[in-house]
Amino acid sequence: MPFATKSGRRIHYEVQGHGPPLLLLHGLLQLGSHWSLKGYLPALTDAYTVVTFDSLGHGQSDTPHDLEAYALKHRVEDALSVLDTLSIDRAHTWGYSMGGWTVCGLASFAPERLASYVVGGWDPVVGLPVAYAAMEKQLKPGTRVDWFQVLLMGARRAPELAEAIDAGDLDALRLCMKACETSAGLDEALVQSGKPGLLYCGVTDPYHGSMRAVAERAGAAFATIDHADHGGAWAKAPKVLPHVLPFLASVTRP
Repeated sequence: MPFATKSGRRIHYEVQGHGPPLLLLHGLLQLGSHWSLKGYLPALTDAYTVVTFDSLGHGQSDTPHDLEAYALKHRVEDALSVLDTLSIDRAHTWGYSMGGWTVCGLASFAPERLASYVVGGWDPVVGLPVAYAAMEKQLKPGTRVDWFQVLLMGARRAPELAEAIDAGDLDALRLCMKACETSAGLDEALVQSGKPGLLYCGVTDPYHGSMRAVAERAGAAFATIDHADHGGAWAKAPKVLPHVLPFLASVTRP
């Protein structure tokens, strides 16, 4: 079972396919294997060397109980640890939700390692508080909310997420979410990276408007996933792949 340890943290990874390297970064409560489970990998492995891994706090990777370990700069170190272990200098990188946050971090801390980027379901300007604000509108003023418990309740509707939650370390997962809350101001990293990019978002996701504006500023492509909220734009691979595959083909042509 392969692990990368160059960051000082054990990160479990998998490699499938052949072709230019494509690094896939999953969202909070998900696992690297979910890219295959949700139908993304079969469309990718014939053309790309696809690298997936369990983000810190998830699956078979380490689960430290230290908030600092989950800071964005360390998320980037973990991703680079996997690439370094595989002797990959640069990779096309695709992340969804928390994975999109990490892609923004790569653009900020290590843009030279990005060949191109795809960010789905993540607001680089403000980040997770945008989602909190949208949900608060549905509550009575002054209601105290444990957003982590709200996330767990919603996620358990998906069997694969319920399984990952039950097998996981809830304290570590809560710290993952806490770290994501301090994530504002990453849009400029995408703008300044000069890398070809694609941003996409479900039409009813609260991140949609901001992501579209960031794409315009960064000179990146933007795609709206119709009839999809935040979770739907992850679960509906047949709606997402027709946008991502042509983009990847355009940036990997010889």
